[in-house]
Amino acid sequence: MRTIQNRYYVPNNAALILAGDITPEEGFRLAEKYFSSWKRGADPFITNPVPEHPPIQRTESIVVEAPVNAVTIFIEWQGPSVSKDAKSTYAADALSFILGQRTSQFYKDLVESGLTYGVSLNYQTLNQKGPIVLSAQTSAEKFERCRAAIMDELKKMGDPGYFTDEQLQNAKTIMAVDEQYGRERPSQYSHTIGFWWAVAGLDYYLNYVDNLKKVTRQDIAQYLNTYVNGKPYVMGVLSSPQDRKKLGL
Repeated sequence: MRTIQNRYYVPNNAALILAGDITPEEGFRLAEKYFSSWKRGADPFITNPVPEHPPIQRTESIVVEAPVNAVTIFIEWQGPSVSKDAKSTYAADALSFILGQRTSQFYKDLVESGLTYGVSLNYQTLNQKGPIVLSAQTSAEKFERCRAAIMDELKKMGDPGYFTDEQLQNAKTIMAVDEQYGRERPSQYSHTIGFWWAVAGLDYYLNYVDNLKKVTRQDIAQYLNTYVNGKPYVMGVLSSPQDRKKLGL
């Protein structure tokens, strides 16, 4: 922990974010007062460059037993790195929003059909291969059908015709509005700024809505076919000891 602190917690690898009733002049005065003795260090990303995260070599499954009443499935792929494929991160966010709506084909085919109690597919924007995580809950009796249906649904999503232009436009509009609402509380907004500064840089964040509006159905299909369909993944299953025997894993 001390090594991490001394290596990365240096002022030339930091941002000071102030929110609330304060002027820039007062902010600079306070920064000088409290941080002027903090000395620069070596650039940690030059002296200790972050190694490339190794790819998943093959599909693997693991089952964890616990006293639970349902079978929970987690499937994880390695998604785009924002510094290398920012375009796909916007497509990933738009896709996750569309799939999260109860009007989506994804929800109808997997939840309204009775195969799952609930299902989601999300991507976390990170600089090094952000994870793409699908989670679902089902019963032991429906596990195999559920898993097959999930994979079939993902393949169908790889076709640009899986969504309509109206669904995509609605997602863009609502996400843009939510982004504006998220700026109303300075205490919350400062954390948002800090996160994006650290993960992707402020240019990514400040231009996020404009780039989100450029996403097409073809972009979403390309994202899925690049990072999900046909790519190795890790599947984790949480099951009771009694149901484990029915899973075939």
